[in-house]
Amino acid sequence: MENDPRRRRSRGGRRRGGGGPERRPTRVPAEPKPPQAARGLARRDRPRRRGAVQRSPDDLRPGTPCVIVMDCREGEPDRTGAGASFEGFFDLETGDPRRAGYGVPRLLIEPPSQSVRSSPAVPASNEPHSKERVWGFECWWRPDPARAGLTDTDRIEVEQSKKLLRGLIRDSRRSTRPALAR
Repeated sequence: MENDPRRRRSRGGRRRGGGGPERRPTRVPAEPKPPQAARGLARRDRPRRRGAVQRSPDDLRPGTPCVIVMDCREGEPDRTGAGASFEGFFDLETGDPRRAGYGVPRLLIEPPSQSVRSSPAVPASNEPHSKERVWGFECWWRPDPARAGLTDTDRIEVEQSKKLLRGLIRDSRRSTRPALAR
């Protein structure tokens, strides 16, 4: 028994017996790849970078013109419809600049122009015309690159949002009442 070689189990190799149909591959062989060019592009074939980097239209940059769609702060003056410029994203506690997604947006509200007055008989208002900084959560705002100001669509969307919020608040009050009070 010591001289008998042990038989090994086959793992998908040729089977004994040899009879039977010939097996064919089940997948179609891949087509040969076209020859690849040399690594790297020749200097003349590289895309040239001229001027500013291509950015998406949704990318907010410091200085982007915005419009205040609705001022949510209490008190005067109401800055709804005022023009503003986007200052960037900042840390709420320290005021340090942050990257988009890691900070709170801050807007710089531009003072109304002094040159536009309805008539010379109407005096200019006594409120100071200093630039005012507003956090992005204190108002509803949107980018306004064309400096078109508030549009009719903005007004309609604000009214629809107010109705939706009132309904949500009303429904939340109903669901928190005790069952006995009904």
